[in-house]
Amino acid sequence: MASMNRIENKNGKVVYRIVISLGYDKQGKKQKKTITYNVNQSATKKQQENEALKYALEIEEKIKNGHDYEADKMTFEDYAHKWLEDTKDRVEYSTYESYKQLIEDNMIPYFKGYKLTNIKIPSIEKFYKTLAKKYSMSSLNKHKSILSSMFNTAIRWNMTEFNPVQNARLTNKDEESKLKYFTPQQSLTFIKSLDISYGFKVDSFTKTDSAGNKYIVNEQVKHFEVPLQLKVFYTLALFCGFRKGETLALKWSDIDFEKQEISITKSASRNESGKFIKKPKTKTSIRIVPFPKQIVPLLKQHRQEYSEYKLKLGSYWKGDDNVFYSLDGSLPGLNNSYKYFQAHLKKYNNWYREHEQEAKENGLEELPIITLHGLRHSCATLLNYLDVNIIDISKYLGHANSSTTMNIYAHSFKEQQREATNKLEDYLTKVQAI
Repeated sequence: MASMNRIENKNGKVVYRIVISLGYDKQGKKQKKTITYNVNQSATKKQQENEALKYALEIEEKIKNGHDYEADKMTFEDYAHKWLEDTKDRVEYSTYESYKQLIEDNMIPYFKGYKLTNIKIPSIEKFYKTLAKKYSMSSLNKHKSILSSMFNTAIRWNMTEFNPVQNARLTNKDEESKLKYFTPQQSLTFIKSLDISYGFKVDSFTKTDSAGNKYIVNEQVKHFEVPLQLKVFYTLALFCGFRKGETLALKWSDIDFEKQEISITKSASRNESGKFIKKPKTKTSIRIVPFPKQIVPLLKQHRQEYSEYKLKLGSYWKGDDNVFYSLDGSLPGLNNSYKYFQAHLKKYNNWYREHEQEAKENGLEELPIITLHGLRHSCATLLNYLDVNIIDISKYLGHANSSTTMNIYAHSFKEQQREATNKLEDYLTKVQAI
C-alpha cells in the first residue's frame, strides 16, 4: 500500500508526499515512485488527509492496472510529439508530414496548456468550431481522424480511459462531402487541353549584356505547352487509374507494347532521406492493367524523347530505366506532377474564358479544379459510365474487393443512374416498336 507523509512548508502550504511501491527490478532493487500532492488548503486536517489518501489509492490502482500515472501530468503538446514520433515509422512519410503540419499548425496552438486527461468532449467540439471558419468538411474530418487516432493510442498506452473524439459532434458546414472528379465529357476536354498552347504576356524588362551595357527587352508574348512526359503521366492516371506513386515508379520494362499492358509492382515514396521505391499499397495493388491502343503513339513518342535526352546527358544521366525523370534523369519530385496539374487547370480555364466561343465550337468546356488523385476517381467514373462491371473496375484500380470500390464511388456512380435509365428507355421504345 502507498505511504503518505504530511508536509507543512514555511509559507504554511500543506502538501502530502506519497510513496508508491513498484516492486523490484531484475537486480532485486526495490522500485518506488514519489509524488507530491497539493491538497485543498482551506480544508480541515482530516479532510486533507482523506483527499490525499483517495488520490494515493487511485494512482496506486492505475499503476497496478498498467496505467502510466505520468499521463495525469502530461500536456497535450508533449503527448502530441510523443505520438508523432511513434507514428513516424508506421505510416508513409508524406502522411506523417501531413499529420505533423495539422497538429503543429492547429491542434497544439489550441490545446496548448491542456493536460491530456483533461480534454473532454466540449473542448473537442469548441476546437471543431474554430476550424469550421477556414476549413472544408473534408479537412474537418481529417482533423477528427487524427485526433481520434491520438486518443485511441493514449488508451492503448493506458494513459487515459476514454476517447473524447468518439462522441464529439463535428461542426456541420452544410456542405456535401464527396469526391471531386471529371465527368466523362470533362475527361475528354482535359485530354484535349493537354495539347493547347497557352500564350501569356511578359512585361518589358532591363537586361545587361556581357560588356556591361544595359538594354530593354520589349514586352512579348510567350507560349506555354505541357511537357510530353506530363501528358503521358496524366493520360495514364486518367485512363489506367494509377495512383501517383504507382505512376512515378514505372520503368520502361513494365510496359508491354505488344500486349498493351502495364505491370504495377511498385510505388514511389519518400522519407527523411529522400525518394525511394517500395512495394505497392496492398497486395491487390500488384496488378496488370491494359491500356487503350490510342495512347500507344504517345508512349512511343515519350520513349523516343527519353532515349534522345538520355544520350544527350551521357555520363551525367542518373536515371534507371524510369519512365518519368528530372533534369539529371533521376526520379522527379513526388509533388511536381501535382503542382503542375493544378497550375495547368487554372491556365486552361483562363484560356477558356478568353476564347470561350472558339472553345465551345471545339466541344470544350470549363473544368473543375480537382486534385491529381481526382484523375483516378475520374477513371473509375468513366469505366462505370462505359458499363464496366464493378468487379472489373475494382481489379483495374487494385482495390482489395469490390465493396471498397462501391464505398468510395457510390455517390459518383449514383449520379450516372440517369444515363442507365435513358438506355433502358431507348430499349423499351425499340421493344414497343416491334
